Amino acid sequence: GSIKHHMDTVDGYKLATKQDFEDLVSTCEDKDGWNVCYDSKDVKVWDKPVEGTPINMVKLWGRIPVAASICYDVLHDPEYRKTWDENMHEGHNIVQLDPFNDIGYYSAKSPFFGVSGRDFCNQRSWYVEKDLSAYFIINHSVVHPSCPPHKNFVRAKSIRTGYWLKPDPEDASYCQVLYITQTDLQGMIPTWIVNKATKQFAPRLLENLIKVGPKYPEWKKAHNPECKPWLAEGKLYWWEQKGDKSESSKKEEANEKAENKGLSPSDAKKKAKSPRKDKGSKSPRKDKSEKSDAK
Repeated sequence: GSIKHHMDTVDGYKLATKQDFEDLVSTCEDKDGWNVCYDSKDVKVWDKPVEGTPINMVKLWGRIPVAASICYDVLHDPEYRKTWDENMHEGHNIVQLDPFNDIGYYSAKSPFFGVSGRDFCNQRSWYVEKDLSAYFIINHSVVHPSCPPHKNFVRAKSIRTGYWLKPDPEDASYCQVLYITQTDLQGMIPTWIVNKATKQFAPRLLENLIKVGPKYPEWKKAHNPECKPWLAEGKLYWWEQKGDKSESSKKEEANEKAENKGLSPSDAKKKAKSPRKDKGSKSPRKDKSEKSDAK
C-alpha cells in the first residue's frame, strides 16, 4: 500500500531524530557504572546493569584495520552479509520508510544444540556526518504486520543497539568501532547466559569485520557496484527539511540570540542575513542544516 508520511513518522513508525544519534554518542562516551569485561590494546568490552530490566547493556570499543567508510558499507550491505555471516538463516528488507530508515527481518540459527534460533524485526536508522568524521547505524525492535512470529524461531528484541564508526586519527585505513547493545533474547534462556553471550558476541563482531572488511571493495566491484542505497546521495534527513532542533542546535541558537542582544536591531538583522560560517567542528553535535554537495 502507499506509505503515509508525516515528517517524523511514517505509517506510525517514528523516524530517528538527530537527538537519537547524539544519545548514542553520549552512551559511548559515558564512563559511569561500566564494568570492564575484556581489555586489550585494540578491543575493550564493558557491561552495565540497566535500571528496571535484568538485561545488561554491553559496550565495545575496537580499532580495526578497515577504513570507516568500508566498515559502514559492510554493516549495511545485505547481499554481502549472506557471504560471511554464518549465523544468518535469513535476512530481508520489509519496508523502506525513508532514505535513512528501514524495517528489516533477520533470523539466526542457534549456535547451541537444543536451543531455538532467534529472529528479529528491527527498525534501522543511519546517519553520516557531512565531513565523514563519523558514521552511525542504530536499531531497535518493532512490530510489523509483514513480520509475524515464526514457528521455528523465538522472536528476540533489540531494546537499543548502535554502531558509531570513526576514522582512526593516526591512520585513515583503520577505524574505531564503538558498539552498544541491549538485547533481550526472550524464551527460556536464563538472563545470566544472555548477558554472557552478548559479551562474547561483541568481540566476534570485530573479528568478522577484520576478516571480511578488506575483501569488500573487490567483491562489490563484481556485485552491483553502483547499488549502495544506504548512502542516500543527495537526500536530506527529514529534520534538515524541517529544521529539527536537536539539543545542540537549540544551544547554538540561544548563544546566537545572546550574541545579538548587544547589537542594534538593524545590525542584528544584517548578522542574521549574512551566511553563517561553519565552525568546522568535528564533534557529532555539529549543526547539520547545511546541505553539502561534496561527496
